[in-house]
Amino acid sequence: MARENTDKHYSLRKLKTGTASVAVALTVLGAGLASQTEVKAEENTQVYDQWVEKREEARADSLDNDLRQLESKVRNLRTMMYELWNLKLDSKSKKLPTKDYANYLKELNDHFEKYLDQASGVDYKKLLGKTLLQEKELKDELQKLADELDRTSTDLKNKQEEYDIAIQGHALREREHQQFIDNIAKVLMDKEDQKHLLEEELAETYSKKDLLAEQLAQKEKELANEKLAKEGIIDSTYDYVTEKESEIAKLKEEIQTNKSQLESLNSKLAEQTSEIDNLKQELTRKENMYESFMNQAKENLASKEQELAKLKPLETINNNLLGNAKDMIAKLSAKNEQLASDKAKLEEQNKISEASRQGLRRDLNASRGGKKQLEAEHQKLEEQNKISEASRKGLRRDLDASREAKKQVEKDLANLTAELDKVKEEKQISDASRKGLRRDLDASREAKKQVEKALEEANSKLAALEKLTKELEESRELTEKEKAELQAKLEAEAKALKEKLAKQAEELAKLRAGKASDSQTPDAKPGNKAVPGKGQAPQAGTKPNQNKEPMKETKRQLPSTGEATNPFFTAAALAVMATAGVAAVAKRKEEN
Repeated sequence: MARENTDKHYSLRKLKTGTASVAVALTVLGAGLASQTEVKAEENTQVYDQWVEKREEARADSLDNDLRQLESKVRNLRTMMYELWNLKLDSKSKKLPTKDYANYLKELNDHFEKYLDQASGVDYKKLLGKTLLQEKELKDELQKLADELDRTSTDLKNKQEEYDIAIQGHALREREHQQFIDNIAKVLMDKEDQKHLLEEELAETYSKKDLLAEQLAQKEKELANEKLAKEGIIDSTYDYVTEKESEIAKLKEEIQTNKSQLESLNSKLAEQTSEIDNLKQELTRKENMYESFMNQAKENLASKEQELAKLKPLETINNNLLGNAKDMIAKLSAKNEQLASDKAKLEEQNKISEASRQGLRRDLNASRGGKKQLEAEHQKLEEQNKISEASRKGLRRDLDASREAKKQVEKDLANLTAELDKVKEEKQISDASRKGLRRDLDASREAKKQVEKALEEANSKLAALEKLTKELEESRELTEKEKAELQAKLEAEAKALKEKLAKQAEELAKLRAGKASDSQTPDAKPGNKAVPGKGQAPQAGTKPNQNKEPMKETKRQLPSTGEATNPFFTAAALAVMATAGVAAVAKRKEEN
């Protein structure tokens, strides 16, 4: 316990010293930067420099006072924590009663927590949170009242719309019913007109009937009178009577016809009368229906008016609620402004405490960050060292493999040089014996130049490869992509060289075969032998010159080692070189 307490005191002491040093450094640095910027802006005027000096001195004093206050609070907290640790030790050593120890420890913890909250600004945060919570509750209550007011207003508006719709519907139905009544009245008037016409026709028919009856009676009376007067002259008047009877028969037929017409008119009149009665009954039924409908509409209208009358107090209540809500909003706004001012004060105090706390936290984080950064840099350096070591070993192996391949190539070149010397001697002998082989020799020289050119290209590429290997060994940062590109490049170059040198080897083999056949030709033809004293001096004189010129062409040096080069590669030498390079790169890739 004592050791832990000592370590904590030591950590607090280091933190306090680090905070002071960082604060002073930041103050000086901030003053320097501010003075530098402001001096440039104000063109180094003396008055402005003095003002900046006074301001920064006051700022440094203020920061120093804040730091001293924070240090005193930290010392008080450390003292209180020390007392708590002593109390714990005393309780364990002296075995105090559990209840007394717990109460006393609770009181000290509460006091320490309260003082710590004041020092770190947590109490202001709690008060601010409580204030914000109350403000949120008031806003929620106000929102509920506003929602209730909106809902009531919406209900009132809906009821008013329903009432307006009911009034419009009632007016529409009343217009329709009035139109229906007008149509019925019009139909009744038409039927009455038809009835009057039928009655007039019936009266006319009755008058015709009476007239015919009178005429019949008159005719019968005349007939009787004539019969009485002319009873004696029946025979003479028989024709006249027959004529009159026929007239009477005609009159009877007319009367019968009029009777049938009268009966039809009576039936029509009965039908019209029944139809009028039906229409009157329908009109009565419609009137009863209209009256019931009007009564129902009046009842609905009365109920709507009652509902509207009931909603009017609700509107008054809503207006009152709205007024109360506005008053409450005004009160809440005033309270909110007060809370905002209190919040601003609390935030200002909180900023001061937060700045102090953040200063301590920055110092602690800076020390921790510095330690982590050093550890990360150390680990990074170790990883880079491992990677560099592995890369260096791989490059060393590649370089060794390249050197071995180079030695093998040089060995093959030496062998090829010896073979080339033999070929040159045979070629010179063949040139001396047969002038026709001059063209073959020129072609061979051209092939030799091409081979030497290819050899120079191969040597330059080998030198570039060695240079690239050295650069890669120095940089030690060869990536997998670069390795793959390098390997592909080497393989492509090796393949191209292999194809080119294979073609040249085939041409050289053809030349050898031609020279072999030409060298056998002088032995087979005796006529071509040299005669003593005739033509031998020029041949002897041309032989050294012919041998001397090719020897000058073959004495070339490698650019890197200074060794003598061979004018061409064989397919075997090229295969050895390409295989060695590919194997070295593949091995290095596996190790990496």
